[in-house]
Amino acid sequence: MCFTISYTNKDKKKLEKITQAKFQDTEPEIPVYYVASGFMHPKWPIVTSQRPDIIQLYRWGLIPVWTPNTKLATEYENNNLNARSETIFEKKTFYSAIRKQRCIIPVTGFFEWREVNKLKYPYHIQLKNEELFFLGGIYDSWVNKESGEVLNTFSIITTPANPLMAKIHNRKQRMPFILNHEQISTWLNPNLNEVIIKSMMQPFDEHLLKAYTISKRITSKTSDPNVPEALEPIEYPELSQNFY
Repeated sequence: MCFTISYTNKDKKKLEKITQAKFQDTEPEIPVYYVASGFMHPKWPIVTSQRPDIIQLYRWGLIPVWTPNTKLATEYENNNLNARSETIFEKKTFYSAIRKQRCIIPVTGFFEWREVNKLKYPYHIQLKNEELFFLGGIYDSWVNKESGEVLNTFSIITTPANPLMAKIHNRKQRMPFILNHEQISTWLNPNLNEVIIKSMMQPFDEHLLKAYTISKRITSKTSDPNVPEALEPIEYPELSQNFY
């Protein structure tokens, strides 16, 4: 699945140019995420199909609009970091969102773990020719009836792994749904039918990706992983190969 991503690009104008959307004046500064775990539920810049003209900050972990209480909201938030492309139209949690509430999530990379001899090795995966790229997702808004707080949330869609990602994420063999820049406006069109949506949710071309091993600091419980050093290449002699 895709539970850890990075966003190290501070060039707002570049993001605005690619998405043809503008940051709201009221939005706070976007943090630099060298390593961001979805289980920390970070706020992330996204563009939604409802407001494709602006870049907004949404919280990672989709809570459906109809969620009745905070206990279930917390469960949904932790369980809905991802939505599987193969079953997304069948799940009550995602039923409305996939049809009308799609979004794009800018990233500079994502992370997966390769298991070899019962040990796990982290990889940072990026596009070869683009520093900034986009994951396809869905979003929703939920009102906490106890406090009146509105939580705007999203999930990242995942697909079966391409051959490169199958080698890296060799246990579950999944990968995030990656969009070409040319697909952004189509994905954000709220009037797409189910056939077109399903046709778009395909594994990304492996030849356009690059991957390298990084420090196991990314899973450290004593050191902060959200530092530049976490992205530095680290070679493990026991591994037969890296995937560049």
